[in-house]
Amino acid sequence: MLITGKTRVCGIIGNPVEHSLSPVMHNAAFAELGIDCVYVPFRVLPESLKDAVHGLRSQGVLGFNVTFPHKIEIIKHMQKLNQTARQIGAVNTVLNAKGDLVGYNTDGIGAVEALRQNGVDLPNAGFTILGAGGAARAIVFTLAETTSRIQVLNRTFEKAKKLKREVKRKLRRDIMVLPLTKKCLTQALSTTNVLVNTTSVGANADPKGSFLDELGLDRRMTVFDIVYGQSESMLLQKARQQGCRTIGGIEMLLHQGASAFEIWTGRRAPIETMRRALASHQVKQAKDNAW
Repeated sequence: MLITGKTRVCGIIGNPVEHSLSPVMHNAAFAELGIDCVYVPFRVLPESLKDAVHGLRSQGVLGFNVTFPHKIEIIKHMQKLNQTARQIGAVNTVLNAKGDLVGYNTDGIGAVEALRQNGVDLPNAGFTILGAGGAARAIVFTLAETTSRIQVLNRTFEKAKKLKREVKRKLRRDIMVLPLTKKCLTQALSTTNVLVNTTSVGANADPKGSFLDELGLDRRMTVFDIVYGQSESMLLQKARQQGCRTIGGIEMLLHQGASAFEIWTGRRAPIETMRRALASHQVKQAKDNAW
């Protein structure tokens, strides 16, 4: 894409990024506020991350988002980290501050705001988090500021135990960790008010998520799947069928994106404009798929 004139560039780097809806909401926000900036996706393979970051920095981009699988590795290429990103150990938003790349993390803020906007009583709720990657880390650290009732389940159990140790050391808070198996998940759900999925479990294309069909979800439970796609995930479909309150990943995308927008521009994000842009795009996708 050729950018001319004084237009500044923002973007998202990851692999893949073709499905990302971030350009939709950010370009709508820039247009709403009359900011001469464009947001574009950059597909970056892990072995090319260093070169990609150097290139973005040298081109004077305003900033960029970071998605899978770079949220932790990107830290090596930052000149500075804000306190939240340093604590979490993952970066999803980068500001180019006169040549210095400053790493932030708005994932936790985005998730917690999505929960709050959907009526979750954060201090009094018990949470089960599936996954221990970059997004899960951000959510756990942000929630741990409010509640101590957090359980983390991960397929690689050592990764979950490492997260537990870090939360204890950095926040002086205890969380429970378990391997992500059918037995342990059933056990965790018995004391859960809010289930947060950050993994491919329950995704439409994930056969390993099939054991979810056998789980009993309490209808008083809130189920939040941060992974978004063209259609509702199997996990959210099952939760809705069982009467649970459900929250889709678009809500987290919206709120973390609004925080990133404010970091880059120093201006209040036009969140309703961003929300409408996302909704309009989803309607268009649904019509296209119907054809």
